[in-house]
Amino acid sequence: MYINQEQMRNFSNKCFVSLGMPKDEAEIITEVLLEADLREIHSHGFLRLPIYVERIQKGLIQNKASIKVEKDNDAIALLDGDYSAGQVVAYKAMEKSIEKAEQSGIGLVAVKNSNHFGISAYYANMATQKDKIGIVISNVAPLMPAIGGAEKIIGNNPIAIAAPSGDGNPIVLDMALSNTAFGKVLFAKENNKEIPKDWGVNSKGIPTTNPDEVINGGFLSPVGGPKGFGLAVMAEILTGVLASGPISKMIPSMYDVNQKQSISHFMLTIDIKQFISLDLYYAAIKQLVSYVKDSKKAEGTEEIYLPGEIEFLKEKSNKEQGVPMEEQTFLKLNELAKELNIDPLKV
Repeated sequence: MYINQEQMRNFSNKCFVSLGMPKDEAEIITEVLLEADLREIHSHGFLRLPIYVERIQKGLIQNKASIKVEKDNDAIALLDGDYSAGQVVAYKAMEKSIEKAEQSGIGLVAVKNSNHFGISAYYANMATQKDKIGIVISNVAPLMPAIGGAEKIIGNNPIAIAAPSGDGNPIVLDMALSNTAFGKVLFAKENNKEIPKDWGVNSKGIPTTNPDEVINGGFLSPVGGPKGFGLAVMAEILTGVLASGPISKMIPSMYDVNQKQSISHFMLTIDIKQFISLDLYYAAIKQLVSYVKDSKKAEGTEEIYLPGEIEFLKEKSNKEQGVPMEEQTFLKLNELAKELNIDPLKV
């Protein structure tokens, strides 16, 4: 089904405002969720709205952001999110990163005591709107074992890199360091669907197509085996360790509604024009794009896509027809509407 975009935006904003959240903060969270669903990254879209609401209701996420600056100079800053909404903390941190890059060529902001912030690409893309390159990394609760291990000790810590193209959409890599995001396993469970065997294993380390077996006692599989695991460890160093926040097994699941979560982020902005002229940069990007797009196609391939291109095409299409949504998500959101005493969604 498809939900009118403005209806979805108003619904989400009302959910958060009903909890005492300032409207501008509600709008930040809503736009991140909306962008995820429009790009059909449903694992990070409005599927997550009920758990965000529950965590705010239980005082695990602050309903009004209280972000503290612990260290600050021309090129770097260290922020304490003070358990505020992850989207709000990440948005403010990326704004500061961009501001510092304008001054110093690069701007690095490390963040601790934040929460789940949705799709990493949203914040990396903020830099591209200012003719800059954005790099965003976050740690999360453990979801993967070490290679050869049988215990969750590292998150599938997402990495996003976004570069402006000068002609249309930016070039965007946004990936979790597991074969898939945990939210996609949750999405499959919500909709009674099987998952591919390479997404995760059960408690005995055996690949499974049953999302329940991954969620309850199982693990996600690292992308590329030891390579993905190694990247996840280094991402943990650049986030939790660098920001002096909790790491690895110290971080509880966002679905543990008895504990505060403390997520750390790494936000880096590179000001291109302080390295080379924008004309030279965009000429090189145009040439690189042509090498990719015009390269010889394998048999059966009709189109070669740049990183992020497929998601932008989906977003363009869905902006015309509405926000795509599975029935189970729609029903759960309307249960939430009843609980919060706001108008339900309509198809």
